[in-house]
Amino acid sequence: MESLKPDIAGSSLAAPLRGTALELASAELERLPKVGGWLRFESGWLDPEQALRNLETVVSLLQTVGDSLEGFRRATSEALMALNAHWIQHDRGAVPTPELTRYLRTRVNRIAEIARGCKFHGRGLLDGQSGVVGYGNGVRFVRGGPNTMSSPPEGFEVRILALASRASLTGSVPLHEDWLRAEEEIFVAEGDRFIRYVPAPFHSIGEFLPRFQEAMLAAGLDLEVGLTRQRRLIVRHNQYGSHFKFKGASARTPLLSSRPGKIEWSRKGKDIQGTMDGEPAFGVGRMLIGYLDNTRTSELAVVWRGEPLGDGNSARCHVHQNGILFQDGMGTGQNRIRISLPSFHPEWLARWLETHSRYGSLADVRAGTAEEIMDSVQLLFSVSCEVDEWTNRVRAWSERYQNRALAYLRAESGRSLPAIAAGTRSPRSEHMARTLREIIQAAGRAAPVFKQSFT
Repeated sequence: MESLKPDIAGSSLAAPLRGTALELASAELERLPKVGGWLRFESGWLDPEQALRNLETVVSLLQTVGDSLEGFRRATSEALMALNAHWIQHDRGAVPTPELTRYLRTRVNRIAEIARGCKFHGRGLLDGQSGVVGYGNGVRFVRGGPNTMSSPPEGFEVRILALASRASLTGSVPLHEDWLRAEEEIFVAEGDRFIRYVPAPFHSIGEFLPRFQEAMLAAGLDLEVGLTRQRRLIVRHNQYGSHFKFKGASARTPLLSSRPGKIEWSRKGKDIQGTMDGEPAFGVGRMLIGYLDNTRTSELAVVWRGEPLGDGNSARCHVHQNGILFQDGMGTGQNRIRISLPSFHPEWLARWLETHSRYGSLADVRAGTAEEIMDSVQLLFSVSCEVDEWTNRVRAWSERYQNRALAYLRAESGRSLPAIAAGTRSPRSEHMARTLREIIQAAGRAAPVFKQSFT
């Protein structure tokens, strides 16, 4: 197979590194949360009381996560509202005030503080200490899942079989100033956003391209304009992958349409293809994700941004699993539940997104130019969607385990509560009885009932 080229415009996390990615990977390694392994809530053969204790602990942990996710939601919403207000109320060609960048950085720092402060009995929950942590050599680690296994010391091999590309629309003739003077309007649309750009008859090609790019940016189009090697006009989507598309036309010339005045759809982009540790993976743009039923790389996600690859077009990803493992059910090995929480530190959020400003993550966002504002809005919106997704997931888990605890308590009440009333109470039994009454009272109004762990 030919050497791949970019589209132009474990238990050990200390394996030796080689090549030009050494400095980047070493820097990421220094920022990784400490490796702690699984956080376990298991007790061998469980009686109903111990199963209840495990469930109550996990529900309390999840409610701690839910409170922090609400803080993330507020911080991202405030930053988005400020950027959108500036976008609407000000001239997009004007230089934004420094106060906007300071406001944005304050909210990003707030997200970092919440991620560091979300702890349960001293263990971080949303900083990577209760999820999958990792770094890449040739690729960038994005995230893992509850069934992602720790890699061996040499890391998982990530083999790139086909590169991603971007949706594009290319003109039919070389760009010449005579064509510009003859053109009346260039139309480009992506979703419900569009632009009708009229080239100035006195502009040179060198003036036309940046002005056309600025007009698309002002219209909120995530597109870039350039020239091919044959000097034909090309408009490309900024995001890689098969699910992005747009359309366009040139009214009087074949500068963008093969037939003047005919609206044409962009050529479809492609997703990256490859394997991880020999297991199949699917691509979303330039991000490679392990299939859910993979044995070792389930839900492991990495992104390739054009870094040098080793022999056979391969890279390495080193990961360690720090998830939460608890037993829910009676009997040895019954219902072992795995939970792996992502890191919400800004350095690990939105790492897969492509931006004109070359942001590597949410930690890089700025508001010094109109382009940076648009890219920052895109990253913040992506993070907001991720926060909403995890809020719903954590809420569903919490409700599920509350219901299981309620079932245990109701089943136990028929046997143990009469004995409690007969004078054989213990502090633990009294705690169970109080919890049962609280659950039954709260079930009708669907309120959280576990606020405190058993001691």
